Amino acid sequence: MFISVKYLQNFMGVDQTIGRFFVDRRIPTDNAFWSKRLLYISRGNGFVSIPVYYDLLWRIGIPKEILLEERHVVLMERIMHYAIQFELEQITFEQQIELIKELFSDQIRNPDFFKQLTQYLAQPILKPLGNLGMEIPALNRADVFLFILCDLPMTKEQTDRAIVYWYALHPTYLLMDDIYDYQFDKQNKEENAIVELGDGEMGSRRALDILQQNAKLLAGINQPLSTFFAKSFSGLIKYLP
Repeated sequence: MFISVKYLQNFMGVDQTIGRFFVDRRIPTDNAFWSKRLLYISRGNGFVSIPVYYDLLWRIGIPKEILLEERHVVLMERIMHYAIQFELEQITFEQQIELIKELFSDQIRNPDFFKQLTQYLAQPILKPLGNLGMEIPALNRADVFLFILCDLPMTKEQTDRAIVYWYALHPTYLLMDDIYDYQFDKQNKEENAIVELGDGEMGSRRALDILQQNAKLLAGINQPLSTFFAKSFSGLIKYLP
């Protein structure tokens, strides 16, 4: 389903220039993440989260001309390609990380964070390390996307803020997906954050607490996005165990 620039702007507070760039962008070739897709940004949290997170990076002071630089965006797309290959079990997690690291063989714009991130991702199970990671491993499953920060010239303060907003944004998307998929995931013994949070009433209560905390945090930088999430949570109740 088509996601318009106005939709991103009005409901999620995404800057018009950033929204337009991604909505109008052509599908990258030979890329598993966009395989069989007709639109660059379509329904699905994995796609919508791209312009939303880039908007947050712009809000913490990263210029649009750097964020939307063709070389950088192509790198981001390759990261997504390897991430979905891992999800589809076409490569191992370790192979995914090595392939992504090869993308940075020419230059790293944020070397301190590159070292920090690779140490964190080297763990057998992703658990908190410094300011990276959440206690629930299922909520860390998209963290390879943070490699995009290694390609951006950021101060430590900006990097730290980017991490804070990452863990407010992406675990929200992941929790929403896991709430919808709870019954299927449990029957098929798939990874699911609700189960890891305690399952049943406890898991549901803790999940809603995290969602509400994340929306509150995002309100400080993007009020429309926070409002969008808060309204979305009410529709999740019927899916909770």
